[in-house]
Amino acid sequence: MKKLEEYGPTELATLATILGIIIASKFDVDQQGVVANFLFGVAQTIFIIAAQISNLNAKEEAQNASNTNTNSSTTNKDLQKQIDELKSLIKKFGDNNIC
Repeated sequence: MKKLEEYGPTELATLATILGIIIASKFDVDQQGVVANFLFGVAQTIFIIAAQISNLNAKEEAQNASNTNTNSSTTNKDLQKQIDELKSLIKKFGDNNIC
């Protein structure tokens, strides 16, 4: 059997339709309602889990981006300090070599 990622959108829709028809044909109207509500509940649980995973991943990515920006800011400050020190040394060197 194929992995879920290997099915195209129309293949999944066709598979869902076929399964729905097969399941419905096995039950009377009242049982069909129970089975449909049960499957809907399962689907809702899967949606909740997927949404929370997505939410947590987004927060983690935002935190990582924030840490990267903080690290970049620190690196920029360090580089600016080094530039200032080099400018100072160049100025002192130039001042000492004036005839």
